Amino acid sequence: MDLGLRGKVALITAGSLGLGKAIAEEFGREGARVAICARRAGPLEETRVALAKAGVDVLAVAADMTKPADIARFVQESVARFGRVDILVNNAGDAVIGRKIDDADAEWQKIFDVTLWSAVRATREVVPHLRQHVGGSIINIASVSGHSGLGGMADYNAAKAAMLSLTKTLAQDLAPDHIRVNAVNPALVRTPLWERMAREVFIPALGNTVDEVFEKLAKQNLLVPRFGRPEEVSCVVALLASDRASFITGACWNIDGGFTKFIT
Repeated sequence: MDLGLRGKVALITAGSLGLGKAIAEEFGREGARVAICARRAGPLEETRVALAKAGVDVLAVAADMTKPADIARFVQESVARFGRVDILVNNAGDAVIGRKIDDADAEWQKIFDVTLWSAVRATREVVPHLRQHVGGSIINIASVSGHSGLGGMADYNAAKAAMLSLTKTLAQDLAPDHIRVNAVNPALVRTPLWERMAREVFIPALGNTVDEVFEKLAKQNLLVPRFGRPEEVSCVVALLASDRASFITGACWNIDGGFTKFIT
């Protein structure tokens, strides 16, 4: 399906690995021009090179999404390169399993800065550019944990719940500017983040390898008994960014193998 994204400019935060990389690749296949950012220069450059070899018009900017100045610079450099912004994907985030309510404020703040405040600040920077070109689309990469809190992740769950509320509120506030705002809620998708958590937390309790851990977690929690693939999320993000979804705003789509079943 041609989503009509050819020539559009998509900014993807944390776009060098995992979901961010898959989303950048998805937009590239649709003919969009892509700007990605990430903290680590190595993976960022590897992804830039791979996208460029695939024929994507791509910009890669080293930026820490916990730093407002870096966020502003990412947007400014993207506009300088491409002349406009049509789509923002707020993908930056992090999680640590084993959080407790009595953990220090500073530990909670780290998760909120990268997971929630990065989205607030990037949206703030991008909205004026979307208004200049009579609208656009913002997609927030949230999580099923935002409405179905997972144990031992109170800080992450709270940040993602705030992101879901932010999505619905901004959809209403920005509708007069023809800016659509939606969220997707992945669960148990095979990404570097989940691989890290499997190694740090679940081995050897649930298995001796990452694959064994993923197999057991999937069977315990999903109707589709396997971890999701990043491209199964990225295709939905591209759809929501396109005019094919022009009647969809304020929605939060679960992409979760049945984890939350009928919860919306």
